[in-house]
Amino acid sequence: MKLKIKRFMFTTHLLLESSSTVAMNSLAAEKKARGERVYNLSAGEPELPAHPAVAAAAMKAIYAGKTLYPPVAGIPELRAAAADWMNKTYNTAYEIKNTLVTCGGKFGIFSIIQAFVKPSEEVIIISPYWVSYPAIVRLFGANPVFVNTTEQDGWKINLEKLKSAITPETKMLIINNGSNPTGVLYSRAEMQEILRLAADHNLIVLSDEVYSGLTYDSDYISAAAFLEFQDRVIVVQSCSKHFAMTGWRVGLIFGPESAIKILISIQSQSTTGTSSISQYAALSAIQNAGEIIPQVRITMQERRDVFINTFNQLFETELKKPAAGLYSFFPLSALGVVEKDSVDFCRRALSVGNVALVPGLAFGVEGYLRAAFGANQAELIASLQSLKK
Repeated sequence: MKLKIKRFMFTTHLLLESSSTVAMNSLAAEKKARGERVYNLSAGEPELPAHPAVAAAAMKAIYAGKTLYPPVAGIPELRAAAADWMNKTYNTAYEIKNTLVTCGGKFGIFSIIQAFVKPSEEVIIISPYWVSYPAIVRLFGANPVFVNTTEQDGWKINLEKLKSAITPETKMLIINNGSNPTGVLYSRAEMQEILRLAADHNLIVLSDEVYSGLTYDSDYISAAAFLEFQDRVIVVQSCSKHFAMTGWRVGLIFGPESAIKILISIQSQSTTGTSSISQYAALSAIQNAGEIIPQVRITMQERRDVFINTFNQLFETELKKPAAGLYSFFPLSALGVVEKDSVDFCRRALSVGNVALVPGLAFGVEGYLRAAFGANQAELIASLQSLKK
C-alpha cells in the first residue's frame, strides 16, 4: 500500500510585498545571465569601484584579524567619526551616544518603524515615495497615509495638505529630502515649517537623508540641523550613495540617546550588527569624505547631465535636471506614448527593448517611470537609444 504524504505549505500572517526596484533589477540580471544585452536603468546605485582608501582599509582589517563579532552598536571609532562628520557637514550636534551603525540604511528605517510605531497607528508618507516605506509600515500592522504632491508643484508638499492628513492616530512623518524618485530638495524655511508642524502635533520625524551627499544645484538641509526639534527627529544615513559603497551594507542612525538605546536592543536581537570589515571600510570612507564625496557627486552630476541631454535629444518632451539623487522621474507621455499603465510598459520595455525601468506605480504615481543614471555615460546613451528604438 502506497502512503500518501501531504506536503506542508508555509503561509504567513504578515503583509509582505516585494520591492519593485529589486524585482526589476532581478529580472534584468536574469536576462543578462542568459547572455542577452540588457540596459539596466532600474538599479539605484552609483556604479563606481571602491575608493582605494576604502579597499585598503578593508584589507588591512582582514589581515589584522579584525574579523570577530563587533560591538552591536558599531565600532566606537566609526560611531565617533560618523557623528563628527554629520556635525561638520550638516550643522548637527551629535555625539557617539546619538549614533548607531546598521547593516544598510533600509534596516535603519525598518528598525525605527518597528520600535516606535504600534499596530493601527498611522505613518504619513509623502508621495511619490521610496517603494519600501509603505511595505515596512504595513509589515508592523500600522497604516500608511499618503499625501500627494504633483510635478506642477515641483513635487513639494503643501503644508495645508500635510496638516489635514494628521489624525489622533498619526505617530510618525517620513521625510525624504533629496527624494527617491524625484530628487526634490527642501529649503531651510520649508524644512523648518514641516518640522514645526510635526512638533505641534507631537509626531516623530524619520528623516531619510541617504542622498544628502548627491545634491547638484543647492545646499542640503538636514532635519537634524534644527536643534529645537532634535528631540523628535531620527536621521537615517548611508554609505551606499555618498561613498559608492552599496554592496558594503553600512547604514547609520542619528537621534536622541533614548531612541538609540531602544534601537540597539532591537539590533542585538536581530542582525547583531554590521560586518566588521565593512565598518572599517566605512570608517576610512568617512575619514576621507572630503575627497570621496565630491568625486562621487561630480561623476554622478556628469552622468545626470548626459542622461538628461541625451533624453532631450531623442524625445520631444524636455526633461528638467533633478536637483539631487540618482534618478529621473518622468511621465510616460515624455516618450511619446499614450498609454498610462507604467507596469505594463516596463514589462514591454524589458521584453522588447531590453531596457529595465521602474514603474511609477511602485512610487505611488501611475503614468510615470523612474530611470537611474548611476551607470557610466556610454551605457546611459546606449540605454536611451534602445528605449527610443
